[in-house]
Amino acid sequence: MRFNTFVGSVGDLERCRVCPNLKEVLLEPTLLARRGQLTVAEVRSLSEAAKKWGLRPVLVWDILMPERLMAEICDRISDWNIGQFAAIRVCDPGAAEWLTIHYPNLPIQLILETGNHNFEALMGWCELFAGSLERLILSTELPEHQLIEYCQKLPVPCEVLGVGRILLFYSPRSLLSSIVSEGENRQFIETTARTEESGNRPLPTLETPHGTFLFLDKDWFILDQLDGLKNAGLHTLRLDLRHLGNNGDVAVDVDRICRQISEDPVMLKKNWPVEARSPFFNANRTTSIFPRMKSKSKIARYRDEFCVAEALAGESGKYVVFQTLRPFHISEIDKIVIPTGKTVEIPETVVFKNLSGEGVERCDRDQILITDWIKKVTPGSLILRR
Repeated sequence: MRFNTFVGSVGDLERCRVCPNLKEVLLEPTLLARRGQLTVAEVRSLSEAAKKWGLRPVLVWDILMPERLMAEICDRISDWNIGQFAAIRVCDPGAAEWLTIHYPNLPIQLILETGNHNFEALMGWCELFAGSLERLILSTELPEHQLIEYCQKLPVPCEVLGVGRILLFYSPRSLLSSIVSEGENRQFIETTARTEESGNRPLPTLETPHGTFLFLDKDWFILDQLDGLKNAGLHTLRLDLRHLGNNGDVAVDVDRICRQISEDPVMLKKNWPVEARSPFFNANRTTSIFPRMKSKSKIARYRDEFCVAEALAGESGKYVVFQTLRPFHISEIDKIVIPTGKTVEIPETVVFKNLSGEGVERCDRDQILITDWIKKVTPGSLILRR
């Protein structure tokens, strides 16, 4: 298993060249990469230095583009010496297709970290770009057992993040520049955001020319749990240290980190500058709540000719709103079945009114009815005819 990492300076390359298992470096130009801060000249210079020191320079092109922007970018990079790179990482399928047409011999590393979690989808990409595909970059949302299975079954090598920030949200829109001071750098804005939904935790937030990123306040870290992936044949583990960088260096201490991965990864995690977690690695339980969300299925069997109305909304202690499903007379009903499957008697004092506030006795189909509050009745509850 090999490592790779992002680099932004000659100092980064010097640290990478002494790492025994790190032979690939990722270069991010501002034009092509979501979080890129390198000029075209800097990318060329770093690429040449990397090859000189025995490292593989890989160009990162991970922005998503509408057709007009892609045409503009393809025109701008047409005079680049693309052949100087060992491979190109892409996220946009259009960019990948363009590369296969114009640079058929250039290896492609396809970024599939969002979506594409099932084996059939991954195989589809392998078949589509079979002639150029060098590697698949898989999602951190895949648990270990699935990563192991994919590494063993997919026809191309795989890569996964070993350490780095956990992305919670990304938008191609600029969400911060409108609120920063005039004197601040509007190209790359770093701050923290707090929301009531997150318990007012300070979440790292970044805006670049390609959009806005919101990250978890804890880092992804599986460097102490690599045996299974290593035995399964995982090709590359990415070390993303960009958020720990300074003064243009984005691979700070990568040489020390690589040594500790083999010597004492547990202590490395313990001393990591940010609290570290691996939330999906052991198991992805994001679907575990689904069975509890299907409470309405307990009353699905009541949706027959005896079901005459469904509760749409209500406010505790004030009212309930129903929509009628078929004509009926108020005298024909006496109970409501709630989403848990239990039944509630309709109080004799309850009056059914139309939208004009008039009491009704006979109801038509698709009519809105309003009653006083009926305890335990929630949206989805059904009124049954005797």
